[in-house]
Amino acid sequence: MPDTEPKRAHRSGFDNVIFALLTRGWRADEIESYSDRIDRHNSAMPTRIAEAFANIDGKATGVLTHVSLMIAGLGLVAPLVATNDIETGIVVTEIGVYLLIAVGCLRCLAIGPVNDMDLEKNGMAWMRHELILRRELYRLCVRAAIGFTIIVFLLLPVMFFWKPERPL
Repeated sequence: MPDTEPKRAHRSGFDNVIFALLTRGWRADEIESYSDRIDRHNSAMPTRIAEAFANIDGKATGVLTHVSLMIAGLGLVAPLVATNDIETGIVVTEIGVYLLIAVGCLRCLAIGPVNDMDLEKNGMAWMRHELILRRELYRLCVRAAIGFTIIVFLLLPVMFFWKPERPL
């Protein structure tokens, strides 16, 4: 019978806790057959669809990188451009929009439970649904990232140079 758990020397207490949380409610045969189910899933998926998923993964990762850098950049420049509550609110809103785009990108990268990916059980319906969801969500995220970056690009200099009159 194959060993279903890693060797003791390679596990930390933290790893054991995470493994127990992630596999809570799993039967021993589900743990033992996990890699076989993934292999079946990967071999049953048509090459063109597997390539489409890989393509979306790569592109969504790029958008996620851009979004992360924009969030970091906004956090750094906020003290320079936000001199009142309205400007601070604008920067916080911009960061919030980028966080929503990031969630969309993360969903493009997300995989569901292995049981959901069982092509023998769910057929091509799962692949079709997941491919449409990821492609269209990616398209929405990339368009939102481009459009919103243009808005930020235009707003930052305005906020930096325009200083409303302060009351006496």
